[in-house]
Amino acid sequence: MSTKVYFKGNYQKDSIDFEDGLIQVTAFPFVDSLFVREVKPHAHNFFQGFLLEEGITSLEYEENTIEIIAPAFFTIPKNIVHGLTNSEDCRGWIINLSDLFLENILRKDADIVMELDAIHIKHLREGEETEEVIVAMKKIVAEFNQNLPGKSIMLQNLVSILVVGLHRISKKNTHPLNPLHSDNTSKIYFRRFIQLIKTDYTFKKTVESFANDLGISAGHLNRICHQITNNSPKEIISNYFIQEAQKELTSIEKSITQISYQLHCDDPAYFSRLFKKRTGLTPKEYREKHGIKA
Repeated sequence: MSTKVYFKGNYQKDSIDFEDGLIQVTAFPFVDSLFVREVKPHAHNFFQGFLLEEGITSLEYEENTIEIIAPAFFTIPKNIVHGLTNSEDCRGWIINLSDLFLENILRKDADIVMELDAIHIKHLREGEETEEVIVAMKKIVAEFNQNLPGKSIMLQNLVSILVVGLHRISKKNTHPLNPLHSDNTSKIYFRRFIQLIKTDYTFKKTVESFANDLGISAGHLNRICHQITNNSPKEIISNYFIQEAQKELTSIEKSITQISYQLHCDDPAYFSRLFKKRTGLTPKEYREKHGIKA
């Protein structure tokens, strides 16, 4: 796996102009009006909802390639690396939502936005909530592309309907993050913590530094993480990078030492010890188990 490629805007773009800082809609799969067949793996620092009206797209995510046939929609959370391969007749829209908008919803009902931090793929089925979500997406696209009175208020209402619809669909197919009750403020901090881990992408950063970035104490962050996941912040950080290491180790392109450095762990021996502690195997044994010879 190569180094993560981030775009601050849409694909191949360094910026994005959110309407009132909340939402932006663009045609898919086009960049500057030019059709893009292959969208190489990358990530964004905002949430994306894809409305696929025609054609087929293949979504590449981690080790998976999933074929999505129109009419359908799928969502890509912030900081999730993904790639797309599009058929010549592929047509649709991308609805980009800023973190500011999502956190405004998060303060009212945190569980709704927490569900959006995973990829969801749904094909249209008559009479289900899926149809309602696609209708909401089409209304958002139409409203965004017009300049009517009350546009901002209408967009906020339509996106709220969309987000709630996505939440209801996901609740039918997934379980809550965990059964413990936690207030919305804690969930906001926890979500920001996870996003910081993915964005900073360094094993070196301490729990204290993360807490400082969040504007809370390390003890407060520790309580939040235990309340929501039953794990400490350090365990959450370690688990994330062990999962990243497992992905990298399935490729023969990099040595174990190179992978250690890529994850900003300057001591490969410590990296190997931690990896074995978490997985029961050394990095070398993990590769051998998966039939990879360095």
